[in-house]
Amino acid sequence: MAMRFVIIDLETTGNGPKKGDRIIQLGMAVVEGRSIVARFASFFNPEQPIPPFIQQLTNIDEQTVEEAPLFADKAGEIAAMMKGAYFVAHNVDFDLPFLQAELERAGRPPFAGPTIDTVELARIVLPSAESYKLGDLAKQLGLRHDRPHQADSDAEVTAKLFIALLGRLHRLPLLTLEQLRRLARHLKSDIYSLLDAVIAEKRKEAPVDDTVAVYRGIALKKPAPKPDDGRRHSPSASFAAFYEQAPPLPLPGYKRREGQWEMMRLVYEALSTSQHALIEAGTGLGKSLAYLIPAAFFAGERQERVVVSTHTLQLQEQLIRRDLPVLRQVVPFPLRVAVLKGKQNYLSLDKFVSFLSEPCDTYDAALLKCQLLVWLLETDSGDLDELNVSSGARLLLSELAIGEGEDGGRHHFFAQAKQRAERANIVITNHAFLLHDLTASSPLLPPFRHLVIDEAHRLEDAAAHSFGERIDYVSFRLLTAKIAQTLGKWPEAEHGEAEDAIARCQRRLEELQFEGDELFRLLRRYALAKKPARAGRCRCRFSPADEGGRTWQAATELCWRLRDSAAALCGAAMPLVSAPAADGSPLPASLAADLAALERQLATLVRLLTETDPSAVRWIEADEKGAANAVRLYSQPVDLADFFADRLFMKKRSVILTSATLTVRGRFAYMTRRLGLDEFYPLCRSFPAPFRYEEQAALFVPADMPLASAVSVETYAEAAAAAITAVARRVGRRLLVLFPSYELLKMTVEALKNDEADEPFVLIAQGVQSGSPAKLIRTFLQFERAVLFGTSGFWEGVDLPGDALDALIIARLPFAPPDDPVMEAKSERIRARGGDPFYELSLPEAVLRLKQGVGRLIRTERDKGLVFVLDRRLTNAPYRADFLASLPPFPVHEGGLLELLDAADAWLWQGRRPNGV
Repeated sequence: MAMRFVIIDLETTGNGPKKGDRIIQLGMAVVEGRSIVARFASFFNPEQPIPPFIQQLTNIDEQTVEEAPLFADKAGEIAAMMKGAYFVAHNVDFDLPFLQAELERAGRPPFAGPTIDTVELARIVLPSAESYKLGDLAKQLGLRHDRPHQADSDAEVTAKLFIALLGRLHRLPLLTLEQLRRLARHLKSDIYSLLDAVIAEKRKEAPVDDTVAVYRGIALKKPAPKPDDGRRHSPSASFAAFYEQAPPLPLPGYKRREGQWEMMRLVYEALSTSQHALIEAGTGLGKSLAYLIPAAFFAGERQERVVVSTHTLQLQEQLIRRDLPVLRQVVPFPLRVAVLKGKQNYLSLDKFVSFLSEPCDTYDAALLKCQLLVWLLETDSGDLDELNVSSGARLLLSELAIGEGEDGGRHHFFAQAKQRAERANIVITNHAFLLHDLTASSPLLPPFRHLVIDEAHRLEDAAAHSFGERIDYVSFRLLTAKIAQTLGKWPEAEHGEAEDAIARCQRRLEELQFEGDELFRLLRRYALAKKPARAGRCRCRFSPADEGGRTWQAATELCWRLRDSAAALCGAAMPLVSAPAADGSPLPASLAADLAALERQLATLVRLLTETDPSAVRWIEADEKGAANAVRLYSQPVDLADFFADRLFMKKRSVILTSATLTVRGRFAYMTRRLGLDEFYPLCRSFPAPFRYEEQAALFVPADMPLASAVSVETYAEAAAAAITAVARRVGRRLLVLFPSYELLKMTVEALKNDEADEPFVLIAQGVQSGSPAKLIRTFLQFERAVLFGTSGFWEGVDLPGDALDALIIARLPFAPPDDPVMEAKSERIRARGGDPFYELSLPEAVLRLKQGVGRLIRTERDKGLVFVLDRRLTNAPYRADFLASLPPFPVHEGGLLELLDAADAWLWQGRRPNGV
């Protein structure tokens, strides 16, 4: 391709050229013919101070730029290199405005050529990439990236990334390239002429591409021949022989852990003797292989299928990518492993064909179409979790999944997954699908009698969510807006026959939306009057049999009217739904599916507001300062012990539940009671983590913090902010601070921000900065000195090994907030039978949560770090032993904060290697 591309990266004093921020370094790499042919790099004097966090991020300080040229001195050379070229950058919207501002300041004309954003191009060409940050993409593609956040190094690696993306683009089949070309005008990057050049080259090649299949005009990955399922010759022909020989596992740097092998033996014993088991396996034990290896031997020897259920996608991916290859090398017979999830996790190709033919109303829709076209050439499963799409495209993607009542069309990814599961020795699924299957009249999982549940501490929560119900104003409004949009798209040619039906539907829909607005407004008013908001949010429990008053009566009457209006709408739409368009338009099917979803929503609303269910707790949530109708209604079962006993443990021969947090004070009593295992006498065993906790970590409890239960949240937040600041200044470079509630997190961050300008560390806070926990962690790791504040998802599943984390701060013991409706309902039940809700529920829950949080610190045998628990109830409350006996055997230090900081500083660096742990 005779094209010229100039790849540019900048380092700047801030984020806004309009606010006067300036360039401090610029790197350029010129690409022609898929090779770098020229380079340019220079620091620039910005004629203004460089903020401390920019210095920390880039390692560019005031001294570095003091003698550097002004941008105007190099503007002519830079403009000459860019002449006639594409402007390419990793986030063009950041780099180009800065460059334009500097060119204007230097009296030069702005750049007016085409642009390509490598973030956007990577999203299209690598639709399954875990992250689109430059460093992460470089790592994925094996590109060397020595000095991140230095413009010359970033420009070089962006150029290599661009060349790699061009290569992948050229390998796409002609059919896909032509479809991308039709979509290219809706993208931000000017890649249509680039695609023209690739297509022209492609047409010169052999026209037949036997690596793809075609379905309704879309290129798909052709199924590969089935690989050899495993080794057929091994000295270890049975689990007994394998366990006796105890060969080293084929893992890089594998080190034998006695606890892992003991767990293997126990899992095999439970499976082969048809017993249930609760196994607590500490972090770093290697628990996944400790249950997969005996499960695989058992499945092969007994010709019995074993199902493995996980809670998180992260663990499911780990089982497939990291553990399955090891398993195939260890097990001496053909091993068939399959993943099966609910239908809504798989793409409906027929829906995508219809979606592809629709006009691109939004940028998100255009980009998603491009991503799906490329992904279909890579995926074997059609599992939508493989995709990394923008938040704006997530809702669109969910609408392309196979619906619960749909058959998926002639090319059915779910049916293929189900067939693979029926042939498999081991089936990997998730808690939600497993629980749905236990109650389904026609189970979708193949028959099985043996089950391993990993992340078992999340099983009850998953069941409560799965069997609970929810409806909220936003989802109601989105669904009715979608129906209105579908009616508005009805083909003009059909208006002669369908015009009356469309008009009737639109009138019914307007009535429905008006009544829905009024209903949710009434519910919000009722909830706020019944229970005032706490920390800006109201959570109000209700029971239809016990509610009363004019507002509640008006809401229930409106609820019935809403259901009748929906039924009238469905009746009015019958002529449209029952007479599909002659041209095969997807609109009738789409309308029918949305109307069915609306009827399900309103049936849920009627149940929640009018039917009594003593086994469930119901509540209304509303934000004090939110919209007048921004309301959410929830229902969850209170006690699931009988369900687990009857539907799970009675029906299966062996259920093995494992997690890193199952015991309180070394006992399984709380978990066996909670899961209905009391009468099954399960095997119970705890295997500690293989770490030297006495040497690797220490616990510090400041005695001069205010007592959490004796002061207001605001007072405690101010004290916590001061303590966090002191710890961050004195010890460690990166700190993770965990909070039991967002209310306390927000107040603490606000108190800290008052003095942030003078601090040497960067603050990154969940809910303050946008993004998922994974995204916030990636940002956190970019800085040498940073403090990450998290709640909810940060207490578990976060992995920060080595020098990624020096200290962990627990801001407050993780007792459930007092307005938690589920905990309230459970406490009432315990109290009604004469029990103590605190010791039977609140305390065990808090202990397990604290164990999960503390487990974020020591992840490998080489980690070393500090734990600060700012809540002095840990060491002086009557229940302190329940917490301390459940934690790893850390040395515990108490005293004034300044005294503890001296001790912590000395302990952290004692014997630490110069290059860090």
